[in-house]
Amino acid sequence: MMRLWWALGFLLVGVAVLLCLLPGHEIPSGFELNDKFSHVIGHAGLAGYFSGLVPRRQWWKIFVFLLVFGGAVEIAQYFMQLGRNGDPRDVIANSCGAVLGLALGWLGLARWPQWAARLLGRQVAP
Repeated sequence: MMRLWWALGFLLVGVAVLLCLLPGHEIPSGFELNDKFSHVIGHAGLAGYFSGLVPRRQWWKIFVFLLVFGGAVEIAQYFMQLGRNGDPRDVIANSCGAVLGLALGWLGLARWPQWAARLLGRQVAP
């Protein structure tokens, strides 16, 4: 089951890349609330998701990955010139979102794989 969760996680990262690199006029309206709020929510969601897959002592790797990921997206947006602007403040919003997602994981959200296993009627390893 863990392979499925990891595959879904990589799919989520792929969707995030696609949404972040779409030309400005092609962004689905449901994904553009407030720019900084969207960054916080997106990275919080990814951090919360991966907090259920990665042992807690290695959560720093989730944060570093999301920090590098967010920075790379902003650099790509800057150079692509397709109606998107690279903004260093977005990297800060991404970092805040990653911290929020990991905090939610620490508060219990990281147990989502066990909840999903129970919901699917699967045996949960202790």
